[in-house]
Amino acid sequence: MLFGSSTPPEPMGQLTGFLLNWVGARSREAFAAAIEELGLRPQQFAAMTMIDADPGMAQQELVAATNIDPSTMVAMLDGLEAAGLAERRPHASDRRKHALHLTEAGTETLRAARRAAAGMRDEVFGRLEPEEFAELHRLLRKTAGYVD
Repeated sequence: MLFGSSTPPEPMGQLTGFLLNWVGARSREAFAAAIEELGLRPQQFAAMTMIDADPGMAQQELVAATNIDPSTMVAMLDGLEAAGLAERRPHASDRRKHALHLTEAGTETLRAARRAAAGMRDEVFGRLEPEEFAELHRLLRKTAGYVD
C-alpha cells in the first residue's frame, strides 16, 4: 500500500488542492514503480510518448512539449539511444537539427509501459466506478485547459 495509509487525515480531506496532490503523489509513485520494471523512468515515458505521437520531431520541440530541461533531455536521449529505444536521424529540413524516432524496440517498450500504466490504474483509482473514472478524467482535462 502506498504512503502507509489508504486515506489522508480527515481534516486534510476537506481541502481539494491537498486531495488532488495526495492522489497525484500516489499515482506518480504507482506509475513509476510499474514502468521501472521495464527499465523506464516517467520522464523517459513522457519523451517516448511525444516522439511516438510525432515521429521526426526535433529535440527542441520535445523539450518544449515535455518541459524537460534541455541538458537533462540530451542525457536522457543519449540513454534511450544507448538502450536501443530511440534514435536521432538527420532532420529533413534543417541539417542543424536531429529528427527523433523510436526504434522498433522503443515502440514495443512504450506499448508495454502503457499496459503497465493501465494496470496500475486500479491501485490508485480502483474505488471509482468506470463512469466516475471517466468523469474524473474529463474534469481533469477541463481543468488543465483542454477543450473537448
